Amino acid sequence: MNSMRMDKERGSMLVMAVVLSFALFITGLSYLKWVDTFQKKVSNEVSTIQAEFARSAGFAFAREVIESGSYDDGFSGRWRDWYLKTVYKYDIFPTGYDDFMYGGHRGYVIKSYGNAGSYGSDIIIQRSGRQSYIKETFADYLYLTDREVDTVRHDIIRFWTPDTLDGKVHSNDTLHIHPTRDRPRFMKRVTSSAPVIVPYNHHARFDEGLFLNAAPIYFPQQADEIRRYSGLRDFGTFAPDSIDSATELTFSGEMIYVRYCGPFIDPPDTVFRCLPDYIQNAQQIPIPRSGALFVNGKTFVKASRGRLDLMDGNFISIGYEGRLTVASSDTMIIPDDLIYRYANLDNSIPNDMSVIDDVLGLISENFIMVGDNVRDTVYINAAMAAINGSISIRDIYRYGTYNEKQSLFIYGSLAQRNRGIVRTTYQGTRGFIEKDYHYDERLMRYPPPHFLPTKKVNFTYTESSESDWR
Repeated sequence: MNSMRMDKERGSMLVMAVVLSFALFITGLSYLKWVDTFQKKVSNEVSTIQAEFARSAGFAFAREVIESGSYDDGFSGRWRDWYLKTVYKYDIFPTGYDDFMYGGHRGYVIKSYGNAGSYGSDIIIQRSGRQSYIKETFADYLYLTDREVDTVRHDIIRFWTPDTLDGKVHSNDTLHIHPTRDRPRFMKRVTSSAPVIVPYNHHARFDEGLFLNAAPIYFPQQADEIRRYSGLRDFGTFAPDSIDSATELTFSGEMIYVRYCGPFIDPPDTVFRCLPDYIQNAQQIPIPRSGALFVNGKTFVKASRGRLDLMDGNFISIGYEGRLTVASSDTMIIPDDLIYRYANLDNSIPNDMSVIDDVLGLISENFIMVGDNVRDTVYINAAMAAINGSISIRDIYRYGTYNEKQSLFIYGSLAQRNRGIVRTTYQGTRGFIEKDYHYDERLMRYPPPHFLPTKKVNFTYTESSESDWR
């Protein structure tokens, strides 16, 4: 009896041992499975972070490519090693207008991708994202200066009643308001790198606010990008022989009439003359596909739409048409109206891009001057920048001269290293009684090709997409 019970107990213990062993096996298997799952989860999390860092690296390298101008590398879109099993790539798409080689760009869209391999698995974690990269240019501002002091006389120039500025304003210098006629109106955001505005108890109106201690906007010494992309490579080099010589550019439609002007001996006098005598007989060139034109020396620029050209007396331009930035190494003179072909009848500019998409940029590495033999009212359609001088009037420093004009209308933008005098009563009366400056709103979306950048960049980040690859 005892032996039968012992046999039963031994059988029960064996069964129990088998059950416990199986339970232990199942527990160990489950643990190993959990460890494997946990390891893969951790590995995937690590790979996800690596992919996100790789995507960020793609954005950073793409922005560096844009800033450095290494576009051949930037548009390739090939995978690059980051570290270990992590790679990245980026694609850059210009936005704004035309192909990159045929004009500058308002901005870019960057698409960046980061891939990371998961440890112990053939799963590839990918993260991708998109950024809009918007470059600000000098043409974003109606009014931009480095110093609020005249270049020659070193006088402080003040805003006063009834000055009204309908575009953004920035100066690296202190802004000054007239002490009594102290109610100018600034309709858009105003920034200054100075800590104060003088005098403190002014009554100027700032519709979108005044922001002091703002970061400065640096003026370059040369128009490097215009030099680099100038279409003059196709047409030869305009280089007058004398420092008193100048190149005359007359716009009519999409054509540029080119004459060379300078002192000619006409006994018993020496006269200033342009050859050929009539513009219609001058060399004609189309607006360069690059959207850039650089001229050595002094330059005359004009397009007197619908009226006799003041330097010719016979030619009538139909107005400027196209997209172009002209830069000159010396003073640029505007001796007549400069009007877009499709500007309004009053020579103002409609904001609708579908109505008019013509844009002209003028950059002088010295001064930009309105001519002294212009009509009483002058109209200029252009974004202008005098990067080492001022925007002023040609005879403003000719003391003892009386040559006062009535109105100067500018539809575009003005940037100048030193604020220029536009009217003076010092030892004579010269310049314009009325100054009407109106910002061309299209310039913020559609600046002239290769126009001067401010180095300020705005980024718009779009949330990333994700996927797991096998």
